[in-house]
Amino acid sequence: MSISSHAKKIRVLLIDDSPIIRLGLRSALEDYADIEIVGEAGTAADGIAAVAQHKPDVVLLDLHLPDKSGFHACRELLKLRPQTQVLILTSSSNERNVQEAMLAGAKGYLLKDNDGASLAAGLRAVAAGNAVLDPSMAGQLLNLVKRRPGLSAAEKLSQLSFQERRVVALLADGLTNKQIGEQLGLTEKTVKNYLATIFTKLNIERRAQAATLFAESGQSGVS
Repeated sequence: MSISSHAKKIRVLLIDDSPIIRLGLRSALEDYADIEIVGEAGTAADGIAAVAQHKPDVVLLDLHLPDKSGFHACRELLKLRPQTQVLILTSSSNERNVQEAMLAGAKGYLLKDNDGASLAAGLRAVAAGNAVLDPSMAGQLLNLVKRRPGLSAAEKLSQLSFQERRVVALLADGLTNKQIGEQLGLTEKTVKNYLATIFTKLNIERRAQAATLFAESGQSGVS
């Protein structure tokens, strides 16, 4: 494929725990002159550091990483560099994963059995700010949207562990981290760690959002 030497290349970072997969992706994309692989990583932590270093236009991200999920990695790298686009590339065709990926901020979702041409087209679309979904999954996602237009507050809270729900209940009562810790027999630092996990699971950033969700759920507390 030929392009003008003055055309801006799409800078791509690969994050996948398999060196063989990363090598295969490099091979599949090397013939496309408008796409440049600027770096790669095998863990979420290394990937986030690589985003800071290389400032890619697009991150090609696997969902299954050894240190944390691709969903968490997606949120963190977008918080670090919002102008970077994320294209999920995975072997998972689970429709719920598509929804979770979009909620995390990913712009596209492709399966690993795509050829180089389809992958390059996906990267170009995502780099341009367009959403991309693997054609084989379009019907599944449509059915999901029809069945579940959105999770209720109670359903969102159901994703939390029992202890995490107790923390949210006390937070909703207006208790500080120290007071929550005293109620549950936890250190203030442990409460902070719980809240960080809760915010990630609920895709929120503030205590007030957690309190609002709890109120909307109709729960009166967790015994």
